[in-house]
Amino acid sequence: MANFSFALRLALGLLPKTEKVEGQYNDLVAEYQKLNEYKNSDELKAFNELSQFANSAELKKLKADLSAKIYKGSDIEKAELRYKSLKKDKNIVNYFKVLNSQELKHLQQVETSEKLARFNDLSKNMAALKQAQPEADLDGELKILSKDADIKFYHKFSQKGKYQQYLRTKESSMLTELAELETKINSAEFAQEKAYLLDKDKYSKTDEAKKEQQYNELLNSANIKWFKSVVDSNKFDQLNAWKLTFEDDFTAAKVDDSKWMNSFLWGKMGINDSYVINGEKQVHTDGKNFEIDNSVLKIVTKKEKATGKVWNEKAGFIQREFDYTSGMINTAQVFRQKCGRFEAKIKIDAEAPVYQAFWLKGEKITPQIDIFKYNVGKNGQMQMSAYDGKNTVGTKFGGKALSKDFFIYSIEWDQKQITWKVNGVEVLTSSNVLPNEPLYIVLSAGLMHEADNLPSKMQIDWVRCFEKA
Repeated sequence: MANFSFALRLALGLLPKTEKVEGQYNDLVAEYQKLNEYKNSDELKAFNELSQFANSAELKKLKADLSAKIYKGSDIEKAELRYKSLKKDKNIVNYFKVLNSQELKHLQQVETSEKLARFNDLSKNMAALKQAQPEADLDGELKILSKDADIKFYHKFSQKGKYQQYLRTKESSMLTELAELETKINSAEFAQEKAYLLDKDKYSKTDEAKKEQQYNELLNSANIKWFKSVVDSNKFDQLNAWKLTFEDDFTAAKVDDSKWMNSFLWGKMGINDSYVINGEKQVHTDGKNFEIDNSVLKIVTKKEKATGKVWNEKAGFIQREFDYTSGMINTAQVFRQKCGRFEAKIKIDAEAPVYQAFWLKGEKITPQIDIFKYNVGKNGQMQMSAYDGKNTVGTKFGGKALSKDFFIYSIEWDQKQITWKVNGVEVLTSSNVLPNEPLYIVLSAGLMHEADNLPSKMQIDWVRCFEKA
């Protein structure tokens, strides 16, 4: 019997909706394809390069070096402190005070005057001058000059301590140092370097900061966040577990002859014609009972006269007249596989006693796996089974509810068991029959009993096969 949980869910209409199951799978496939494409994208390449840079020791060192470049304790600060110190030095203060005084200007005027020169000449060379000018009153002249206000000021001020210190400072290295510092501090280069050292955000103005900003922008981008969330997750485990080996979405105008043949292989190889098994009421035509509409293959069973061959175990192939026609496709010539996942999205027709089947077959009559056969035993009955000539496993249940829509019928077959599913829900699992050879896919429709309510259409949206990756 069918798995009770499945039968109950089917009866109550609680199977997952095909659109949802297929949509989730297609979305997963699309996202997986996006992931693989994104792995080779320029954006991810740029992110990885920027990530390596952003987390490098070189960048950490650069940041540390820039953080260490501050005004306090720098040569710039030392130069400014020395300059301020010199500006406040009492000798320097005195120097500029004297330099800018009216007294110094007066002194300098007297110093270059003729009367000071005459006074100095008389003071130093009196004896010689008297011999040369015995009649002149040189002593009187000297006395008058010595009482002159300018000369008296000159002698008094030039002896003052502030002027003497002014002279010493004027020739000192301090004044030279002050001048050099003033030139340096007032330069554009000094101002620029000081501003750089005072800038607490100097790193943000570097090319490295721009690269790190690009990294952070990418790190917070939707693409990178999505990539990081899925790349090492188990989200795609079910896809990675399987490798697609066969697929047909029926997008062409007719059935693809490179994938399918429309007769049993024995007939093709033995008599170059199709045939049916004794007891079947239809003949399988050479593609005349196929329709493809909107990427859906329809195998049409019709009530119409046709000549065909039937296999009789005693008489062999016998030609006779049939009242019905239908069709079948299989991959006997191009694709066979042992173990794996075999699935198809199919809508069965429950209005007529037309059997519809999705099955796997080998070179001989057995082994065989019926992913499903509908209406074979009695109308409305769904059968899922496997047999090898000695053993048979399977289940039968009322399947008319499955005719209301497309459903995804599948088996997963490995060395230990076969599991039948509809829309991902387990129907049956068995390890009693395990074919030991590659099997090919068959999709067929036909009649075991007379029927009037025809035509009937078995609709196949797609077929896929996978093997374990």
